[in-house]
Amino acid sequence: MTPEDLFAGRGELPVDSVVIDVSLAAGTARLLDWLERSPRAFLSATTGLGQADEVRVEALGARAPVLRARNLSVGNSVAEGMLRSVPAAARTLLEVDLVEHHHSAKRDAPSGTALAWAALLKPGEVRIHSIRSGTAAGTHRMIFAGAGETLEIVHTVSDRAVFARGALRAACFLRGKPPGLYTLEQTLAGP
Repeated sequence: MTPEDLFAGRGELPVDSVVIDVSLAAGTARLLDWLERSPRAFLSATTGLGQADEVRVEALGARAPVLRARNLSVGNSVAEGMLRSVPAAARTLLEVDLVEHHHSAKRDAPSGTALAWAALLKPGEVRIHSIRSGTAAGTHRMIFAGAGETLEIVHTVSDRAVFARGALRAACFLRGKPPGLYTLEQTLAGP
């Protein structure tokens, strides 16, 4: 069954199916139209969604298990945990830059992951530098700089299969869960 069959009403997914979306924002909006009519467990990993579609994803969580992540790698979840634990003094006394490098075909700049990392620290005050070149799967480097010293948190993905493994892990986690909003970090607790 193709997505077009579903959108046209020519088929149904089993109720215990998990829908994984890593498309473009327009594709997610169309998929949400279908999911609002026929709720299923939903993993949304599309970046660049507008606020209205973010609200729709969240609202779907009242009717089905939903996991919204902008990056499906386990390492990114660990890095985000590290960023959450950065002391307030470091956030205010040091300059903070984020350098992200992705392949030349990546459409959004800055990436959703870069925006999420920046929001964990100093929204509006983290300078984000985006590089689009070559075939890099993705590197995010948060740099805290002071007089005569720097501290960096770096996450590098060298193989895009990392994202597929994260998606499968999240889908297995969501299957059979009650309606609600879940995080990728919650999937790390299980096998």
